Amino acid sequence: MSKYLMMVTQDVQDYLDEIAEEMTGLFGISTAEAVARINYEWRGQSFEEEDDLIFHEMPEHWAYVLYYNGTVPYWDPESDRTQWSIRAAPPVGDAAWTLE
Repeated sequence: MSKYLMMVTQDVQDYLDEIAEEMTGLFGISTAEAVARINYEWRGQSFEEEDDLIFHEMPEHWAYVLYYNGTVPYWDPESDRTQWSIRAAPPVGDAAWTLE
């Protein structure tokens, strides 16, 4: 069984792993939480096309999208990051948590 709840090709799974790695490195969260955030946001999606839209952004972009509320200009070093709010992690016991 895959750790991801959506239909994915191997290339997409590798890309989702890169997004999870970005989240763990940037925000200090566990791999289990990073995967849960991906699952929670994108469950029910099908990422089986080689030209899927998720590939149009870098993994770092998706890491910020999945971790923070709203739009955050992470690429702007002058951004006032004190106003950014962190999205709550998926609820404990939710099916999104596929790793321990």
